[in-house]
Amino acid sequence: MKYSWALSEVEEALGGSLLVAADVIYSDDLTDAFFNMLEKFMSQGSEKVLYLALEKRYNFTLDDFDIVANGYSHFLSYLKHEEDDTENSKLEHESKPHFVGHRIDLANIPQYVLNYERGKDVEIWQIKYCRKEC
Repeated sequence: MKYSWALSEVEEALGGSLLVAADVIYSDDLTDAFFNMLEKFMSQGSEKVLYLALEKRYNFTLDDFDIVANGYSHFLSYLKHEEDDTENSKLEHESKPHFVGHRIDLANIPQYVLNYERGKDVEIWQIKYCRKEC
């Protein structure tokens, strides 16, 4: 297969601890595939942390008759928020993998690029996989 990893490459990657991804949250189907891959990868080998950068994408929907960020809402359905210990913090869909997420305050990250303003919809998340119940 053209883009297949060799077994030695998979074994080496499983020993890693840091994952980085950006602009991978668009459609529900792709988000599902992304989190399915993350579950398989993060549940094996060493404990890993993912840093995910995204920008909320807004669309008008006939279901809501409003402009909403459905892809973002679907993304959030995979996460239990790290700071939320209430009974309502259970995942929306119990069959989904268990991930704990923490949105990083961008004010704490220096900006070195000149003549660029971060949009209010840009976010960075720290995401961990729960090997046991979240």
